[in-house]
Amino acid sequence: MLEHPAEDLQDTDSAASGAFPRDLAFLSSLASSLLDHADLALVYIDRDGVCRHADRRFAAVLDRTPQSLVGTAFATVDHAVARSVGAAIASLKRSGLSALVDCETTGCDGRRSILSGNMVIHKGADGETLGFLGMLIETGDPERIADFVTRRDPFVATLLDAAVDGIIVSDRSGLIRSINRACCALFGYEEAELIGQPMTILMPPPFARDHDKYISAYVKTERPKIIGIGRDTLGKRKDGGIFPIHLSVGEARLGDNTSFVGIIRDISDRLAAEQRASYLARHDPLTGVLTRTAFLEECEALLAGTSGVGEGGYALFTLDIDQFSDINEAFGFHVGDAALKAMVSRVMEVLPPNTYMCRIAADEFAALARVTGAAHAQTLADVLHDRLTASIYADRHWVRLRLSIGAALQDGAAQTLEDLNAKAKLALQAVQHDGGNAVCFYTPEMAAAATRRMLLTVHLTHAIERNEMYLVYQPIVDAKTGRVVSAEALLRWNHESLGAVSPGEFIPVAEESGLIVPLTDWVLSTAIGQMMRWNAEGVLPERVFLNISGQQFLRGNLTLRLEELLSGCPELRPHLGLEITEQAAVRDLKVAVKTLGELSALGIQTAIDDFGSGYSSLSYVQQLPVAKLKIDRAFVIDVPDNPKSNALVRAAVGMAHGLGLTTVAEGVETVEQRDFLVSVGCDLLQGYHFGRPMMPDLLADMVREQRQPPIE
Repeated sequence: MLEHPAEDLQDTDSAASGAFPRDLAFLSSLASSLLDHADLALVYIDRDGVCRHADRRFAAVLDRTPQSLVGTAFATVDHAVARSVGAAIASLKRSGLSALVDCETTGCDGRRSILSGNMVIHKGADGETLGFLGMLIETGDPERIADFVTRRDPFVATLLDAAVDGIIVSDRSGLIRSINRACCALFGYEEAELIGQPMTILMPPPFARDHDKYISAYVKTERPKIIGIGRDTLGKRKDGGIFPIHLSVGEARLGDNTSFVGIIRDISDRLAAEQRASYLARHDPLTGVLTRTAFLEECEALLAGTSGVGEGGYALFTLDIDQFSDINEAFGFHVGDAALKAMVSRVMEVLPPNTYMCRIAADEFAALARVTGAAHAQTLADVLHDRLTASIYADRHWVRLRLSIGAALQDGAAQTLEDLNAKAKLALQAVQHDGGNAVCFYTPEMAAAATRRMLLTVHLTHAIERNEMYLVYQPIVDAKTGRVVSAEALLRWNHESLGAVSPGEFIPVAEESGLIVPLTDWVLSTAIGQMMRWNAEGVLPERVFLNISGQQFLRGNLTLRLEELLSGCPELRPHLGLEITEQAAVRDLKVAVKTLGELSALGIQTAIDDFGSGYSSLSYVQQLPVAKLKIDRAFVIDVPDNPKSNALVRAAVGMAHGLGLTTVAEGVETVEQRDFLVSVGCDLLQGYHFGRPMMPDLLADMVREQRQPPIE
């Protein structure tokens, strides 16, 4: 109950502590005293069914003491109230909502009473159910109350007027004979307006007719339908307003006269809370779209009645916001939340009426829409992407979303939501694999590709321990002299049954699965070991560059790992170089600048790899303490025949030199490319024209003999 740690409860002032103790035992005793003197009857049952708290009011209803109930398996308590509480807990476990307890009980003194209220779930901070709390009110015996009321004793009338619940008494004809202040306030009448009026004046027409029938039947047969039984119904105020009430009706007989007393409570707040809980059980509280469970229930029924063949069917769109965390980090979560709500609004504007939408994860949604065919679905997806990637005004900020959409059409082989979801997920993975921020529809080939990626992931997990990985080295030459000055270490994989697996295939799989981190660490240790052997042989190149994955680079411990690997050979530091991509460098610029600065302090040179393929912004490059820029092969491959590529390469070289950086052009395959790059002032060249990636001993021979291998 008390959430403050014990040390926070200790009074540092010893004098004050002596006068007014504030230890946990005192506060626990105070809380128990407050609860025992509250108007509620409280009981707490833990998730194992053991009673952990019962106040004196609750225990008295069961003719027990609190001490006899606490620690008892509640299911073993033989009492109508206990059984009613148990039934409410069972209902809570099924629905997750609050459950009503409403039962009549007779004490050992023969006194009847009505006990009503709610059972609610108690959950911990992690959302796990810890137990069930019952908050009940004993309203007393309606017949005894009727007896008091009909006597019209002034003292009793004063007590009744002080009651919180409405109390009303009618005769056998259904005419109101007495009413307390709470009941007048509840229905908006003065007492004089109600005395002598039929009870049905307080009921909507359908309920009024039923009430007359119940009372008439009881008077004739004395078989109770509503007498002594509490129920939820509707009341009608003087202004015509209809509102929910809980009504308990009892009978009082004085001689030959029979009266009926009703105890009435406005349950608007309770029902509103229950409706809110029911809504939240099925809807995302931020965006208002369905939860995953509710989405599944609604959509399965729709898909069951259609085949998607001939006249169209349904399309499932899976939407994932790329790099959504950047918006939260840059502007705050309130802006991110506003952007999500605006995005959902746009989705519902674009997609047809009766579209169902749900929130799958923080930045991932799904929508099931009726379409007339593949062309209609493609049009919807394209319009959806255009609308959602347009600027959004979110809480006084303009933001733009990068959005990947994977879609799947219902067909003869996809009749369930599970089928469609699996295919839409494959389409989403395909578009994200290609860089994201686009639309992709499922094709049968994607299933084969997914199976292949899963197979590679499984085998890649054991590739290092099975010695299937190895490094090859590609020479980097001085553009003016043609001498080998550096080399780039490249990772290769030769599987015993799959054969040679292309880096273009297994590197993305490693990045998606997180295996790129141990692979990168293996590359570091293996390459440094090879550098030690070359150094001992006197054939170590001036610099050996290693590719560092973005995940490894941004972990923050790269410098410490390199210090550990180089601790026994510090002389290798000036010969080691690391390459990182633009995307990795700017993903977290603060971490990138810090890590690059630490590497530079160690004497390790760094280079931006594939420059021009990513952000290509001077504002980023000038902040990064790097020594080299590697111009992406996509620009080199078209020189000198493409004027635009020529201009881009010339500009990149000029910019790099202006910043005091060395330029490296990769992908050089022809004499014409080499000559152009030399003419624009490129410093270093790399590509098949100078040597394919080779085993360590062949590179050692090149360094030793400084001869250029023939072009393959």
